[in-house]
Amino acid sequence: MSDAKIECEICGAHVHVIQSHLKSDHPEVTIDDYKAKYPGKPVLSELALAQLRKKAEEKQRAQAAAAGEAAPAPVEMAGTGALASVTALMPKGTPTKAAFHEVFGLGKIPAALSSKKEAIPISVITESDHPNMVPKVSDDYVYDVDELKNVILALELQIPAYVWGHKGSGKSELFEQICARTGRPMIRVQHTVNTEESHIVGQWVVKGGETQFELGPLPLAMKNGWVYAADEYDFALPSVLSVYQAVLEGKALVIKEADAANRVIEPHPNFRFCATGNTNGSGDETGLYQGTSLQNSANYDRFGMVVQKQYMKKNFESLILQKRCGLRADDADKLVDFAALVRESYDGAKISDVISPRALIYAAKIGVKRGSWRQGIQLSFINKLSKIDREVCDGLAQRIFG
Repeated sequence: MSDAKIECEICGAHVHVIQSHLKSDHPEVTIDDYKAKYPGKPVLSELALAQLRKKAEEKQRAQAAAAGEAAPAPVEMAGTGALASVTALMPKGTPTKAAFHEVFGLGKIPAALSSKKEAIPISVITESDHPNMVPKVSDDYVYDVDELKNVILALELQIPAYVWGHKGSGKSELFEQICARTGRPMIRVQHTVNTEESHIVGQWVVKGGETQFELGPLPLAMKNGWVYAADEYDFALPSVLSVYQAVLEGKALVIKEADAANRVIEPHPNFRFCATGNTNGSGDETGLYQGTSLQNSANYDRFGMVVQKQYMKKNFESLILQKRCGLRADDADKLVDFAALVRESYDGAKISDVISPRALIYAAKIGVKRGSWRQGIQLSFINKLSKIDREVCDGLAQRIFG
């Protein structure tokens, strides 16, 4: 922990607590005025913040002891009880600590705790500067805990993360739900073969008869501390993706065409970069993902973590169908059994396509309304296939549903 002081934006004085400094040197300025005028600027040094937290935790322990209760865990989310005074002094967007298993509603299962069976502290933002950019929590999303821990680790360590896998395996939604649960604003940018550098960094536009440089989604995310999700990364041309290379290294973004005020964009401390794709950059080995490109190895080497997202285990996929479609467990299990047979046939080169959890959800919703799981499967998946594949999958449906 650093004992360095922070700088007052008004007079340049170096202090530990801005509020005390305002009272003595700038009595006409309140702490609220200061935070409004200098958003994102620290009002407590690391040393002052640590001391306040320590006092708040000591008060909580004393209150718990007086009530005959166990002392609260030190990773309890700030902003409640005695820690509220600490949070109130923090600028919006300041990360605090919370228990991993509580944030994601996992319960105290061994996989969600440390090797010492203790809560794992992770960073959360309880009050964002841009609440409209924070995704909505979905209680229907089912996590693979080990996979979740890996991606959270990448965010904590500010390591760019790339998640790849088959269609509908939940790659983008994984990042969305992590941001939703941890309060991180997020911007999701879709990539295609027509994506140009100007779509990412910005361009000159005419507004009100005047030309001005309009920042693109990447510099906006870097300036404001959002999570930047580069979706369908492997669909873009490698020459375009090279614009990300300095950013993937944690460096500033230099926009050569921009005006002086926007030419160099330094990354906000909360800025994170993540990406998703159907391939791992080495090209499409399956023939399913036309339009993906063989990518530049030097670009992909800058991702510090790469996760292959597999389709879920049977019990997880069944649970999703039960939650999202209101199915009984036995009906959901039958649909998942059909999906497993299709995937086995695909792996054995008997058919040329694979069914995703997304298609299975559509099949369940249609099946409920039509009163026939086979009808749901037919309309959501089988009708998309070639004649030979349709015959194989129809046979598999006959085995499961009769």
